[in-house]
Amino acid sequence: MKKIGFILLLLILAGFGAGCINSGPSGGSTATTTSAQGGTTPTHSQDYVDVNGTRIYLNEIHFYMYGMKTCPHCRRMHELIPATYGNNSLTYYELVNNETNVKFFSMISQLTGITGVPAIAITYRGNISAIIEGEFNVTATPRIIYASIQNNGTLLFVGGKAYILPHNSTKAQAVLEELYDLFVKHEMPANSTSSG
Repeated sequence: MKKIGFILLLLILAGFGAGCINSGPSGGSTATTTSAQGGTTPTHSQDYVDVNGTRIYLNEIHFYMYGMKTCPHCRRMHELIPATYGNNSLTYYELVNNETNVKFFSMISQLTGITGVPAIAITYRGNISAIIEGEFNVTATPRIIYASIQNNGTLLFVGGKAYILPHNSTKAQAVLEELYDLFVKHEMPANSTSSG
C-alpha cells in the first residue's frame, strides 16, 4: 500500500465542503457512462456534486458499515449517512450478539488493520472507493470518491493514516475482492489472501 499525502487526509477528514449539490437539467435528459466492459450505459439526469469538474452522482454512492449499537460514533454515523444521502444509502451490520458479523469484521481487520468501529466502506457505481475506520465528515464523501478516481485506487484510512490500494496491483486487487465480499456481498471470501 502506498501512503498518500497528509494534506489529502486533512482535506478529507477536516471536512472541507464537498461542493454544491446540483440537480441535473430538467426534462429527463440523459448522459452516458462507460462500463468496465467498455460499453456505455444511459443514465437519467440526477443530483450530483461537482468536484474539480468531475460529477459525482449521489444516487450511485452507497455505504456499508460494521458497527456496535453501544458505540456513540457508530450511532452518529448511522444517523448522518441516511440524513445526508437518503434512507437507502446505508447497509449496516451489527456486531453485538452477531457471530457472523464478528467473524467478517475479524477478516476485515486482518486485511486492513482496522480494529475499531465504525468500519465503513464507501462504494461508488458498485466499486469500493474507500474504507474508513472511525467517524468522518460524510459531506466529504464526493471528495473522497474523487481522490480515489484521481489516484486510480481505493483509499484506506486506518489508525490515523491514509493509504492507496492501487487498482493496477494484482495483490491489491485480490485484497479488494475479499473486502468487496465482506462489505458488499456480506459473505466470507472464497479464496482468502489473509489466511496462511
